[in-house]
Amino acid sequence: MNTFWQALSRFYRLFLNRPAFTLTVLLLVGLGAAFFARDFSFDASEDTLVAQGDPDLEYYREISDKFAIKEYLFLTYTPDSATIFHKDILDKIDRLSTALEEVNGVTDVFSILDAPLFQNPPVSLMEVAGNLKTLRSSATDLRRAERELTTSPLFRELLISKDGHTTALRIELQENPRLTKLTKQRSALRSLDDPTDEEQVKLAQTEQQYNTERQRSLQRRDATLDTIRSIRDGLDDDVTAYLGGVPLIASDMIEYVKHDIAVFGLAVFVLTAAMLFIIFRQWRWVLLSIAGSALSILLTIGLLGALKQPTTVVSSNFISLIAIITISLTIHLIVRFRELKVDHPHISHSELVFRTMVDKFAPCAYTALTTMVAFASLITSEIVPVMDFGWIMCAGIILSFVVTYMFFASLLLLVPKGNDDITFSKAPLLTRFFGMLATRHTAIILSIAAASCIISFFGITRVSLDNRFIDYFRSGTEVHKGLSYLDKFLGGTIPLDIILHFPPYVDPTGDTGSDFFTDGQDSYPERYWFTRNKFIQLEQLHQFLENKPEVGKVISVLTLKKLGKKINEGEPLDSLELMGALGALPKDVRQEIIAPYASPENGLLRLSARVHETEVGLSHRQLLNEIDAYISTELDMDEERVRLTGMEVLFNGMLKHLFNSQKSTLIFVIAATFLMFIILLRSFTLALIGLLPNIMSAAAILAFMGFVGIPLDIMTITIAAIIIGVGVDDAIHYLHRFQQEVIEVKEVKTAIVNSHSSIGSALYYTTVTVVIGFSVMGFSNFIPTVYFGLLTSLAMVGALFANLIVLPSLLVLLCGERCIVGMVKRKKTPIIV
Repeated sequence: MNTFWQALSRFYRLFLNRPAFTLTVLLLVGLGAAFFARDFSFDASEDTLVAQGDPDLEYYREISDKFAIKEYLFLTYTPDSATIFHKDILDKIDRLSTALEEVNGVTDVFSILDAPLFQNPPVSLMEVAGNLKTLRSSATDLRRAERELTTSPLFRELLISKDGHTTALRIELQENPRLTKLTKQRSALRSLDDPTDEEQVKLAQTEQQYNTERQRSLQRRDATLDTIRSIRDGLDDDVTAYLGGVPLIASDMIEYVKHDIAVFGLAVFVLTAAMLFIIFRQWRWVLLSIAGSALSILLTIGLLGALKQPTTVVSSNFISLIAIITISLTIHLIVRFRELKVDHPHISHSELVFRTMVDKFAPCAYTALTTMVAFASLITSEIVPVMDFGWIMCAGIILSFVVTYMFFASLLLLVPKGNDDITFSKAPLLTRFFGMLATRHTAIILSIAAASCIISFFGITRVSLDNRFIDYFRSGTEVHKGLSYLDKFLGGTIPLDIILHFPPYVDPTGDTGSDFFTDGQDSYPERYWFTRNKFIQLEQLHQFLENKPEVGKVISVLTLKKLGKKINEGEPLDSLELMGALGALPKDVRQEIIAPYASPENGLLRLSARVHETEVGLSHRQLLNEIDAYISTELDMDEERVRLTGMEVLFNGMLKHLFNSQKSTLIFVIAATFLMFIILLRSFTLALIGLLPNIMSAAAILAFMGFVGIPLDIMTITIAAIIIGVGVDDAIHYLHRFQQEVIEVKEVKTAIVNSHSSIGSALYYTTVTVVIGFSVMGFSNFIPTVYFGLLTSLAMVGALFANLIVLPSLLVLLCGERCIVGMVKRKKTPIIV
C-alpha cells in the first residue's frame, strides 16, 4: 500500500512541476467544454413530471390515441364590463381568436363564439341539424345566448363562468407526429425482456433520434408559448387575462429554474466570495476558490451538452451542488496549506503546495468517492429525472475533484507564497466550544441525540406525499394567479379521466344500413351502441364526482343527455329520443361533443374531469382512492372494466414511485456508505461512529419536513442523498484528522480538542460559506428552489453539529484503549494516509 501511495505521489508531482503546462491543458479542455455547452438544454416537457416506464403512462398514451386527446392551453378573458355578451366584446374575442389561430404551433382555437346554440331560438331534437346557430351568426339573440351558455351542462365552467363575466379560449397545440412515433418505438424496445444485439443498437439509435427530436419539439413549443404570451400581454388594459394548462406548468417551471440559475447563481457566487474573503482575508483564496468552482461547473455543462443530455427541474440543482463540493474541497486545501505554512515557515512554496495536496489527497478522494456513492443511490429510483440527477452528480463530482487537484494546485504554484493573517492560528470560538461539549458533557450530548432520534421518528411518519402544482409557485406569481383563476371560475386545472370499458360496437348489417328515424342512409349507426345500462352506470359516476368538492368540471356523453333535457323542455330523453338526437347532430358538432368522450368502435366511454388544486386539504392520493373505492363498491362493474388515467393519475403515480424510491435510496446509501467506511477506516467501530451521526442528521431533516409540512416531491426526494453525502464528507475529514491526532497523543479527548482546532475550522468555514451563499435562494418565486436552498443549508448545519458534537461524543464513549492501539498498528499500512 505504501508503494502505491509513493508511486501516486511521484506521478502527481510530475504535473505540479509543470503548472503552466497543466493550466494550458485545462484551459483547452475548458474551451472545448464551452463549445459543447452551446448544446446544453433544459427539458420542459410534461414527461419530466411523470414516471417513465409506468404502465399508467402507457395506458394514458393509448387512450390519448383512441380519443385523439390533444394538448390544450386555456386563455381566460375577463373584460371590465359587466358581461361578455356584448357585440364589441365578442368582436374583440373574435380578433383574439384569429390572432391565436395564426400562431405557428397552434392548430385550433375554440371559444364561446364557436359553441353551438340549441335554444336560439328553441328547436325540437329532430330540427337541430338545420337550425344550429353560434355567436358568430348574425341573427343570434345575445341575451338568450347568455342564458343558455351560462347554464349549459357542457359549456358552463368550461368556456364561460357561471356569472358570465369570464370566458376562456381553448388553444389546441400542434402535435409532433415524428416524436410520437419515436416515443412508441422507444417504449417498445425498452419493454423487451432479452433484447438482441441488433435490438440494443436500434434502441440506442432510437434514443438518440428521440432526444434530438424532443429538443426540437420543445424549442418550437417554447416559441409558440412565447408568442401566445405576447398576444395576451398586448390585450387592452381593461381586460384581465391568464394562461393555464399542464404544458404551461411544465414550461414555467423550467423558466423559473433558468431565472433562478441566472439570478441566484450569481448571488450565491457573490455571497460565497464575500464569506471567503471575510474568513481568509486575502483575495487570492477567493479567486482560486471561485475560479475552480466555475471551471468544474463549465466542464459538467460541456459534458452534458456533448452527450445531448438535457437537464430538468430536478437535475438543474447539479450546478449549485457542484459549487458546494468544489468550494468545500478547496477550503480544506486552503486551511491545510495555511496550517503547514504556520508549522513549517521555512520550506519552499512548491514543497508547501505539494505537501498540502498529498496530505489531503486521501481524505478528499474518499469524500468524493462516498459522495458519489450517495448520489449514485438516486439511480435506483424509477423516476427518470431523479436517475439522471444521480449520474450527472457522479460525473460532476469526478470533474470537481480533478479540477481541484490539478487547477487549484497549479494556479497556487504560480502565485506568491504570501503572508496570511496571524489570527488564522486561532480556531473559531464555536468549534472550540463544540469540542468542550463533546469531551466534558458526553452523556448529556448522547442523551439529547437519542431523544432527537425518537422525535425524528415521529416527524418522519408525518412526511407527506401530497403535492400540488400550484404550491410550486408563490401566490403573487403569474402562473399561480392563472391556476387559481381557472380553479375558481372555469372548472379546475389538473385533468382526470375515467375510462369505462364495454364490448365494442359491431354493425349488424355489415354496412351503414338505413336510418330508423328517416328514409335516408344512417350517418351515425354507432349511436345504437349507447344503451340505457351504459348511461345508468355513467350517471352514477358522474353524480359522485360532481359531489366531490375537489372535482370541478365533469364532461361525458351524459352531458349530451343533459343538453337534450334542456332542449326537450325539461323532460329527460328516453332511449329512442337519445338515438334520434345523436343522429340529428351535425357531424362537426358530434366531433366536438361526442367523439372526445365516446369510442364505440373500441367499446370505451370517457368521463373527463378537472381537479381543483386550490381546494383546501386536497390530497391527490385520497381523491383517487375514494374514486376507486366507489367504483368497486357502488358501480355494478368489474374493476378491470374501469380505469383512471390523465395527468392527475400520472402525477399521483409519480409520487408513489417517489416514496418507494426514497426507501430504496436510503437503504442503498446507508449500506454503501457503511461499507465504504469499513474499507476506508478498517474498523467496524469507527465506521459505525462515522455513520450514525449522519443518519441522525438525515433523519432530523426529514422529520423537519414532516413537522413543517414540506412534502416529498420530485425535488425534495434528493435531499436524503445530499444530507448523507455532505455529512459523510465532514465525517471522513474529521476522522482522518482524529486518527492522526490520536496516534500522536494516544489519548482520545486531547485528540478531539486538537481535531476541533484544525479540521474543525475547515468544516466550520465550509458550512458558514455554503449556508450564507445558499440562503439567498429563499427569495425565489419557485418554491422548490426555496426548499432546496433551505434544506441544503439545514443539511450543512446538521452535518456540522453531527460531526463536531455527536461524532466526537461517540468517540469518547466507544473509542477506548483497544481502539487507540488498533489505530497505532494500522499506521504502518494506512488506508487513509
